[in-house]
Amino acid sequence: MESPKSILKIEDFLPAQKKWSINTGINILNNSIDGSHSGVYINEIGPGRYIFDRTSFSYDRESNGVSGYFSGAYGITDNLSLSTTLNGQWVNVNFSTENGTNTSQNEYKFNGVGVGVSYQMYRISDFTVLFGGVNLKNGSVNSYSIGTSLNWIYDPVVLAFSLGVLDGISKEKFSSNYKVYTGSGKAIFAVNPEVNLNWGFSKDFVHSKGRYVNKNEWHSTTSMLIGCSINLMDNLTSTVNAKGGVGNNKNSVISLGLSYKI
Repeated sequence: MESPKSILKIEDFLPAQKKWSINTGINILNNSIDGSHSGVYINEIGPGRYIFDRTSFSYDRESNGVSGYFSGAYGITDNLSLSTTLNGQWVNVNFSTENGTNTSQNEYKFNGVGVGVSYQMYRISDFTVLFGGVNLKNGSVNSYSIGTSLNWIYDPVVLAFSLGVLDGISKEKFSSNYKVYTGSGKAIFAVNPEVNLNWGFSKDFVHSKGRYVNKNEWHSTTSMLIGCSINLMDNLTSTVNAKGGVGNNKNSVISLGLSYKI
């Protein structure tokens, strides 16, 4: 009889005891924002006499980029594994206003080294993974995260639910510390032992200090998830996933990945 873990088939990327799992991939990033900012016209109406006319300008801001990662995980036991991840990105930002001003900026960034631990068990749900980790950059802790992934199996369908908390300690993303509470739910359908399809939704809540005002703010985003996983050959699996914003969320990510078990 198959164990609940084996029914997950190619969704299981955690290494067995004394085995390695190598993961690499890219994320194609897109974000667009439109809005307005205040503007001031300085008008001279006579020698040494000026008046100020206040108005607002509309603007469009679009970011496109690519991030890449390389990760290795080692199985301490069949249930406990350690991992490390390298991650960097390139982003191009275009900013245009109604008065014809256009700017473009490229940014290259190394996001640090991640170190994590995962523990898998068959309690709470049919297959449960507990995980936690820290991200290190410039010799200090950049952020840490904890979370869990719960899976209920009704072969050939798996209902997956994840919860996580990311606490950012650096000041790179916002003007001060921030916390992100994230949750997602997916239905995974095993077309056959080699191909899985998945779809679902995610919800993120971000608590941070305002960029220009000294007060705490909450905002949330909702995204739709869709993707597939394919066994290319023994121990080699490819994944293609898309995450698109719903409503006012204009973020989108296309993820391409490879996982190889040694």
